Amino acid sequence: MTSTNELSRRLIKGNDGGFLYELQNSYELSPKLSEQILLSAKEHLFGNGDLAEGQIEVTLIGWEERSGQPIELMEKCRVRLTLDAGLEDIQTLKEFGRGLLRQNRIQRMCEEALEQEGVLSQEDLARHLGCSVRTIKRDIKAIKADGIEVITRGVLHNIGRGQTHKVQVINLYLEGNTYSEIKRKTHHSTGSIKRYLESFVKVLLAQRRKIYKQKAISQVTGLSTYLIGQYQQVIREAKKDKLKQATLEDIMGQHLGYADVKKMPASYGMSVAVMPGGAQ
Repeated sequence: MTSTNELSRRLIKGNDGGFLYELQNSYELSPKLSEQILLSAKEHLFGNGDLAEGQIEVTLIGWEERSGQPIELMEKCRVRLTLDAGLEDIQTLKEFGRGLLRQNRIQRMCEEALEQEGVLSQEDLARHLGCSVRTIKRDIKAIKADGIEVITRGVLHNIGRGQTHKVQVINLYLEGNTYSEIKRKTHHSTGSIKRYLESFVKVLLAQRRKIYKQKAISQVTGLSTYLIGQYQQVIREAKKDKLKQATLEDIMGQHLGYADVKKMPASYGMSVAVMPGGAQ
């Protein structure tokens, strides 16, 4: 069993801890501001290229493959999964405990796999998280009891009408919930919640600028087409609800003037604002 103190010490010794120390001691920034800069830096500067600290690269069955044929004949892909999100996981552990941290990791890893066109099995999750398949099944059952879909290989082509945890966060925000209320209801850290909202805003702004094709939005935002499709569905449904529609308009008013604009390819002739810190 890994204690909160042990994880905190591990954070201090790692790259995250070194960066936080530099910000707080060399630049005299507050711990809170330092944490926000760290989260943004990890997304914008370290999102591509070499594996980030806490990530692993694994081979998975492709998401279009169905059961019924030998695994060796199925199409496979390499994906990157975040086993340890550093500061965000420490915050979750401190506030909600080890069990809910593991459930958050299950949700995160499953969605990361799907966003890269792969799909994890329950056996994969158990191996990477260092627990039994029985524990994974129990955790998935608990997550689904909250209306959140966890898509693993066994249910990929027979999923119900549940929503992913990112969609849940967005919908709660559109309903008028504060960050604190969303954190209490979803057991995700404030940093994670902000990142999901910022990535959602990217899709919202793209559509405001008449960019609707998922591949085009992906080009200007860096988000996966899988995630973009989820957010587009949220936007369509929100426009049918007066409260959510009003929140969408408020978001647009807050962000339309943002100066950091990434140009569309010349063939599209448009541009879309890119929000800071918007991880997938």
